[in-house]
Amino acid sequence: MHASPLPLITDEIKIVDSQGHPRIIMSARSGNPVIQLLETNGAIGMEVLLDSTGRPAVKLANPDSKGPTAVLEVDDKGTHVLFDRPGGASSYLFLNNAGASGIVLVDSNGVRRLDVLVGSDNNVKMEQFGADGKPIPQMKS
Repeated sequence: MHASPLPLITDEIKIVDSQGHPRIIMSARSGNPVIQLLETNGAIGMEVLLDSTGRPAVKLANPDSKGPTAVLEVDDKGTHVLFDRPGGASSYLFLNNAGASGIVLVDSNGVRRLDVLVGSDNNVKMEQFGADGKPIPQMKS
């Protein structure tokens, strides 16, 4: 019978490519676990982490600095997915701790334009906003 190898104990591991560029970092140096996948220029392409309360997040960068990014995260309010583009445009999908869920759409000027919400009471609310961010009155039937 072969003995099991001893565990490697350290607070950070860096894996490099054949040119010596760091490409993967696994770290607990900050006290919280983080895994980062790096581009050859050292920029973070993807990050998986737990915050100090144990809440996870996955962050996806875009190699195109003008392109959208994505975050899947659990925080103290619930869970959400955020798609964000430099310059203002974003979309947000959430489910909060009380059971309400929704979608929020923001235009390229950073102005909220549409909310679709399902409350914890199962009531649905949809609200559209003008370019000025003010609610557009809905016609009642």
